[in-house]
Amino acid sequence: MNRYLLKIYILVFSISIFMFSNAFGAADSVRFSVGTARMDITPDARVKNWVTGKPYEGITDSLSVSAIVLSDGENKVVMVSWDLVDAGESATDEVRKRVSSKLDIDKANIWVSGTHNHSAPWSPVYNEGYRGKERDTWWAIRYMPEQNEDPFFKKWMEYLMDQTLKAVTVANESLQETTVWIGRADASEFMNNRRPRAPQWGVAEDNTPKGYGYKHEAWNPKVLPGGFSYGPLDRTLSLVSFRDDSGNNIVSFFNTAIHAVSIYPYSNAISSDWPGEAAKKIGARIGGQAVFFQGAAGDVNPWKRGSQAVKEMGEGIADLAEAAFQYSVRLTNSELRVYTAKIGLPLNENGKERTGMDHVDAEVKLITMGPLAFVSLPGEPLTDLGKSIREHSSFPQTIVLGYSNGNGVHYVGMPCEQKFGGYEMTMGTVGEKEAGIMLVETANRLLDQAYEDVKK
Repeated sequence: MNRYLLKIYILVFSISIFMFSNAFGAADSVRFSVGTARMDITPDARVKNWVTGKPYEGITDSLSVSAIVLSDGENKVVMVSWDLVDAGESATDEVRKRVSSKLDIDKANIWVSGTHNHSAPWSPVYNEGYRGKERDTWWAIRYMPEQNEDPFFKKWMEYLMDQTLKAVTVANESLQETTVWIGRADASEFMNNRRPRAPQWGVAEDNTPKGYGYKHEAWNPKVLPGGFSYGPLDRTLSLVSFRDDSGNNIVSFFNTAIHAVSIYPYSNAISSDWPGEAAKKIGARIGGQAVFFQGAAGDVNPWKRGSQAVKEMGEGIADLAEAAFQYSVRLTNSELRVYTAKIGLPLNENGKERTGMDHVDAEVKLITMGPLAFVSLPGEPLTDLGKSIREHSSFPQTIVLGYSNGNGVHYVGMPCEQKFGGYEMTMGTVGEKEAGIMLVETANRLLDQAYEDVKK
C-alpha cells in the first residue's frame, strides 16, 4: 500500500466460535430469529430542500425507517435503512449510542444505511468532529446555510432518532424463528451506467443532438450515442427472504445498484422515489415487509426518469422480486459474525480544504451468516468496487452495499475511473484515486478472515 495508507485496525466483534459437524455448518446447526418494523420519518415540508435551498413543495409520499434485527440466540445484529440521501458518520453514531443504550446491543453490531434517495434530506449532524472542520457535507448545504437551528429541521432531527429507536425496539420485540432464503433476478432493463466511455480517437462526424441527455425530447435510454462504449453494470436484483416455519415471508431484504433518482429532479416535493414504491409492492406481492438496501450505485441511474418511471420501476422491480422469491433456495445456517475495519482514506485538495485533515476515517463492515455475507462500504461506491469484492469473496452469496455507516470520501471508484473524468471523479469526490482500491482491499481482508473462521 502507498504512503497515504494509515495503519488498519481490524476490530472483530461479537464472534462466537463453535465446533460444527462439518467445516461449513449443518443446515440446522443454528436457529435464526428475525424481527422487523417500519416507522414514518417524513419531515415537515417546510424543511429546506438541499437541491433548491427552499422549502419542499409538499409531500408526494412519506419517508420511512425500516429496521431488521437478526439473532442466532447468542448474538444480535441490527440493520437500519433510511429513505434518505445518506447515513453520515454523526447520524450513524447517534443511532448506535441510542440503540445500544436501550437494547444492550453492541454498537459494532448496528449498521445504518441510506437508500440514497435524493427527494429527502441528508442525515443530520448531531455532533461535530467526525469530519474535521466540516460539519454538514458540502452537498447538503450547497444552496443554504446549516440547518441545525432551523426550527423545522431541528424538530425533524429528534423525530428521526425517536422513530429509528422505536423501529429497532419493535423489531427486537417481534423476533421469531426463521429460515433464510436467497434468489436473484436480472434488473438490467431498469438501469444504465451514466459514465459511458468516450472514444479516444477515430470519430469523423457525430450526429448526437446538442444538449442530448435524459431531459432531451429525443432521449432514448436504450441507445448510446457519440461512439461511446457502455460502462460496467451489476444487473443483479438480490432478494434475501426470512420465512417462518410455514414458509410465509416475514421480511425480505432486497438489493440492487440503481440511484434513487426517478422522480428527482422533476419534482421538488418529498418522496421515497422508486425504492419506496418497490418496497410497498414487494410486500403486497410476497407478504411481510420489504426493506431496500442500496448497492454500489455511484455510476448507475434508473433507465427512465419522471413520476411515471417511479410507478413503472416499482412494478417492474416487484415483478422480479416475486419471481426471485418463487425460485429462491434455502441457505444453511451458522452463527452470526460481525467484522469491522476502520481505515484512513487519503483526501484530495478539495477534501483537505473542507475538512482541514489529510485523511478521513472510513468504516468497512462485514456480517456473515453461513454462506451469506453482507459487506458495507461508506459513501458512494461505483460499480467496479462491488464487482471486485464479490469476485474475490469465498462466500457464494455476497452482497455489497454502499451509503452505509458514513460518507467516507463521497463518490469513490477504482483508480482507473479517474481517466474517464466526470463530476463523480472531480467535484463529487474528496478522495485521492487510491481510496477505492483501499476500500476493496480492506473488504477482501475481512472476507478472507471470516472465511477462515467459518472453516474452523
